[in-house]
Amino acid sequence: MALIVLGLGNDLIGDDGVGLLAVEGLRGRLGPDAQVRTSAQSGLYLLEHLQGFDDAIIVDSVLGERPGRVRELGSEELRPTTVPSAHYAGLPEVLAVARGAGMQAPTRLKVVAVEIDGAQTIGASPSPAVLAAIPEVVGRVLATAQAWGYPVAEG
Repeated sequence: MALIVLGLGNDLIGDDGVGLLAVEGLRGRLGPDAQVRTSAQSGLYLLEHLQGFDDAIIVDSVLGERPGRVRELGSEELRPTTVPSAHYAGLPEVLAVARGAGMQAPTRLKVVAVEIDGAQTIGASPSPAVLAAIPEVVGRVLATAQAWGYPVAEG
C-alpha cells in the first residue's frame, strides 16, 4: 500500500494556498508508506503526482459560503465536469485517464477542503478564518490515513 497526501493551491493568492500550508503540518507524522507533496498544478498535470499510489488524500480550497469551514468529499461525490480544455480537467477525469492508460492510480480518494471566499487578492495573506481551519484539516487527514491502515505518529 502507498498513500499520497497532496496539498494543492497557490500561495500567492491568499486563502487559495491553504492546501499547501495544511500539509506542512503533516510532514513527519505519517509512516514510510505515505508521501506528503505540494503542487500549484491542476488538471491532467496531477497525473504526475497521483501515479503509482494506491490511495490519495487531496487537501485544497473550495469556494463556499463559510470561509474556514472544513469539508470532506469522497470520490463518489466528485462529479465529472464539462470543460473547454484538458487544462481544466478535474480529479474524476484525471483518474479516468490514468486507469484508461493502464497506470496505477489511487482506488481510494478523499478530498479535504477548506471553504474560501471567491474574492481573492494576489499577494494577500491567508485570512484568520482559513488559517484557523488548518489544525482541523491536519486532524481529518491523519484520521483518514489511520482508518485506511497507514501508521500515524503523534504530533
